[in-house]
Amino acid sequence: MCHACSLSCTLSLQDLLSCPDALAWHRGIVWDGEGTSCSRTGCASQGAYGVAPEGQVLRIKESLLKLMKAPAATRPCAGPNGHATKGAHGLSGVLRHSQPGLSALTSLLAAGMVIVSLLVAAWLFSAQLERTQREIQGQRIAALAQRIARLPEVRSALSEASSPQAAPPVADSRLAARIERLRQENAVDFIVVMRPDGLRLSHPDPTRIGQPFQGGDEQRALAGASYLSESRGTLGESLRSFVPVMATASKGGERAVVGAVAIGITLDSLGRRLADEKRQLLLGLGVLMLFGTLGALGLARYLRRQLKGLEPAAIARLVEEHQAVLASLEEGIIVVDSEGRITLVNAAARELLGALPTLGERLDDWLPDTGMRECLVARQPESEQEEARLRQVTHGGRRLLVRCQRVHDGELLMGGVLVLREHDRMQRLAEELTGVRRQAESLRAARHELRNRLHVLSGLTQMQDLAGLRDYLALLVERELPADAAAAERIADPLLAGLLIGKHSEARERGITLNVELEIECSNGRHEEGMSPEEAAPVEFPVLERSLSHDLVSVIGNLLDNAFEALEEMSEDGHVPSVTLGLMLESLAAEAQLSISVADNGPGMPTELRQMAREAGVSSHGEGRGLGLSLVQDIVAAREGEWHLYAPSGGGTLVELILPCQRLDDAAP
Repeated sequence: MCHACSLSCTLSLQDLLSCPDALAWHRGIVWDGEGTSCSRTGCASQGAYGVAPEGQVLRIKESLLKLMKAPAATRPCAGPNGHATKGAHGLSGVLRHSQPGLSALTSLLAAGMVIVSLLVAAWLFSAQLERTQREIQGQRIAALAQRIARLPEVRSALSEASSPQAAPPVADSRLAARIERLRQENAVDFIVVMRPDGLRLSHPDPTRIGQPFQGGDEQRALAGASYLSESRGTLGESLRSFVPVMATASKGGERAVVGAVAIGITLDSLGRRLADEKRQLLLGLGVLMLFGTLGALGLARYLRRQLKGLEPAAIARLVEEHQAVLASLEEGIIVVDSEGRITLVNAAARELLGALPTLGERLDDWLPDTGMRECLVARQPESEQEEARLRQVTHGGRRLLVRCQRVHDGELLMGGVLVLREHDRMQRLAEELTGVRRQAESLRAARHELRNRLHVLSGLTQMQDLAGLRDYLALLVERELPADAAAAERIADPLLAGLLIGKHSEARERGITLNVELEIECSNGRHEEGMSPEEAAPVEFPVLERSLSHDLVSVIGNLLDNAFEALEEMSEDGHVPSVTLGLMLESLAAEAQLSISVADNGPGMPTELRQMAREAGVSSHGEGRGLGLSLVQDIVAAREGEWHLYAPSGGGTLVELILPCQRLDDAAP
C-alpha cells in the first residue's frame, strides 16, 4: 500500500511472480522486495516517499500472505504502464477450478437420477391413483345403493308413494331422516330415493324434496337397470350410481319397479380426496428423495475416501506412472493381499522367475520359502523386519534374494510386497562395493601411517640427527607393511587378500594386533601351516569359487568388526588387544570344507546376550546395530554349515564356523 495516497494492492503471490520486470506493478505501485514507491500523478510519495519504510513493507507482506490463504480468484496484474492485464495463471486457475470434481459429479448424477426417477414415479402413481380412486368410489357407492334399495322402509315408502291416493313427498318424513343419517355415516354427497315419475323422496337439501331429479340419466334405472354415470345435477358434476327398487305388486304377485335409489359423490369432493392422497404420496416421495440425495452424498464421500481424494485425471496419471515405474524396475515385484494371494507381478519378476504365476494363487504354494506368511503375521517393529526377512531362495535353478515388506493403511494390514533380486548380480555389485570400501579403508590407514612417519622424518631432520634418520629410513624400507604384504603373497584369492590387507591397516590404526593363521590339509596327508604378521611360511591359500569367496568376505569382515569393537571397549593398563583369525581348508577325497575361527582377548560376551546374539537387531552398541552375527547365521544356514559361539568366563570370545566349499581348480568349468 502506498502510505501517501492510500492505494492498496490486491495481487496474489502467484500474480506477483508472473510480472516480468519487478515482483508486481498494480495501479502505479511497485514492490521490489524492499519497499514500495508510487508513480501516481500528484502523489506526494514520488519525491518524499520513494521507498516505503520497513513497517510498510511488512504490512504488504502480511497482506500477501492473507491473499495466499484466501480462495483463488481472477486478479488483474498490471504492467509497468499501469494498465491491468489478465495473467495466464489467473485464467487457467479459473478454468481449472471451475470444473467440478468426481465427488460433485457423482453427487449430481446420483441425486439427478433419484429426482427424475421419483418425479416419473409420482406422475405415474398420480394417474394410476386417480383411476383407482374412481373405481373404488364407484364400487363403494354402487354397493351402498344396492343395500339401500333392499331396505324394507324404502320399498314400503315407494310402494305407498306410487299409488294414486299417495300424498306429495314432504321433507320431514321418517324416510328422509333415515336416508340423511345413512348419507352422513357413509360420507357421500347425496342419496336420493325417487318415485317412478322422478320425484325425490329424499335429498341433502330438504327444499328439493318433492322436486324432479336433475341430470337426465335416471331413466334407465326407472326402467330396471343398475349402472354408474357422470352427470351434472343440483350439486354440480358428480359420479352417480343408480339402482332400481323392486317390490311385489298387490295383484298377481309379480315384482315391479316402484322407484330408484341414486347415490353420488361430486367431482369436487372426489378431487379433494385425491388431493389428500396425492399429498401423502408426494410426502412419501419427498422423504425418499431426501434419503436418495443423502445416499448420493454418502456415496460420493465414500468414493472420494476410497480414491484418496483423487480426481479421474489424477487417477489415470497415477496408474500410468505406476505402470511405468513397475516396468522400469530391475527388481522383481510381487504384491499379495492380506491372505497371501498374488495380486500383481511386474515384468522383471516374470523374467527372473521364468514363469507366469496365476493371479489369485497363494504365493507360498507357487514360490515357497520366501517368508511371506511369517511377514504377514509378524509383530516385531518394521525396522527389524526388513533385515530379518532377507532370504535366499532357489527357483528354476536360479538363486534369488528376496525381501518381504508389509503394506499398511493406517492400522489395517493390506498385504505385502515381495522384492526379488538376482543373487549373482547382487554379488557382483557387492564385490565392487566391497573392493571400493576396502581400498578406501586401506588408503585412510595408509594416510594416517604416512603422516606419522612424515612427522618422525620432520623431527629427525630438524634435530639434524642424520644417523637416526638413516636408520629409520632403512627400517621403513625393510618393514614396509609386512603383514599386508604377507597376506597378499600367501592368499591367492584376491577378495580374501584384499580384505585382510584392509583389516590389517584398520587394526594398526586402532592399535590392535591382528594375527592370521593358515592351514591346509590334503587327502594325501600333506600338512601345511603358518602365516602370521611375524612369520612368513610359504603357504598358498587357494582361490575359491566366487560365491563362497564373497560370502567369506561378509562372514570374516563382520566377525573381525565385532572383535575390533569389543577390544575398543577395554581400557585396562598393560592389556595388548589382539585378534587371531584362523583359516583351515580340509581337502578330502569326497569333499572339502573350510573352518574359520575368530578369537579375541576382549571382555567377552554376557550369557543373556550370547543366547540372543544370532537374532537380528540384538546388540550392546545401541539401536540400529546387531546385524553382523545375523548375516553370518543366514550365510551359514544357506550353505548348510554350522557355527558355534564361545565366551569363557575369564574373558575373550571365540567364533568357529565350518562351511562346505569347493576350490576353483577342482570346480567344474
